[in-house]
Amino acid sequence: MGILVTAGEFYFDLIFYGLPALPNLGEELNTNNFALELGGGAVTTALTAAKLARRVDLVSVLGDSALDAFAIAELRRRGVGTKLVKRQGGKMGGITVAVSVRRDRYFLTYPGANALVESHLLSPSVRKQLRRARHVHLGLSPRRWDAFARLVAWLRRWDVTTSWDLGWHPEAARLPGFHRLCTLIDVVFFNRDEALRYSGAGSPDAALARLAHPGQCVVIKLGAGGAIAIGPDGTRGRVRGIKVRATETTGAGDAFNGGFLHAWLDGADLDDCLRAGNICGALSTTAPGGSAGTPRRAELARLLRRSQ
Repeated sequence: MGILVTAGEFYFDLIFYGLPALPNLGEELNTNNFALELGGGAVTTALTAAKLARRVDLVSVLGDSALDAFAIAELRRRGVGTKLVKRQGGKMGGITVAVSVRRDRYFLTYPGANALVESHLLSPSVRKQLRRARHVHLGLSPRRWDAFARLVAWLRRWDVTTSWDLGWHPEAARLPGFHRLCTLIDVVFFNRDEALRYSGAGSPDAALARLAHPGQCVVIKLGAGGAIAIGPDGTRGRVRGIKVRATETTGAGDAFNGGFLHAWLDGADLDDCLRAGNICGALSTTAPGGSAGTPRRAELARLLRRSQ
């Protein structure tokens, strides 16, 4: 199948979900609705793909605490390769506290060792390993977009395809190298708000037309509304959303990416890639944490047959 490499920031996700209300300052709220999960966009994508029996390696930076050692062991247990994960002494992996009530949520984030991810990813030793991958998926917002444009162009010379979930960073559009990078990536992922902001369009369909470059796949995730995409040959795809009983939505978009890329690397057509992403993203919301609720390979195959 070839190795999928995902690269980006790592976080311990401390998730408080389904709260009736937020406590006021000075108050304490006790709840059993809590989960500790391994998170960060690249991590959730890796865990989702590994659960589908895809060979996956992660590029990231963790610290040297006992909790970081647990994370390394847990990544390996779940099938994600860690040979490209750097351990930085005196640091700790990033931490995000996610707190959600019925209609909204907030996050508190400590970046920790993630400050070193960009330089680690661009280091000669990691670049040498990346050229052996079949596909590299990036899930970070770097300071130096021009350096990553050069990296993606270099990977293309080694016949390594790439994808990127650009996330919500509209200021990046003004930085050197960003627009060149966007023309070089093979698969680009947006959610609805990101697509509209980056494109300046008034609808997701119009955004597709503005964002896509020749030979490129652009995917816009619409949450409960499904997903739309335009393929490298200009073919358009659209799939409806899947009804599930959602428990918590952290990482659902990155789980979608894992399912989409798994199908895409297997040579599936555009609609089936969208269906696979949709299934993984939807099931992700049925358990707290991005990858805990995602399907295994046989379950995904069964659900794909039912959705056609």
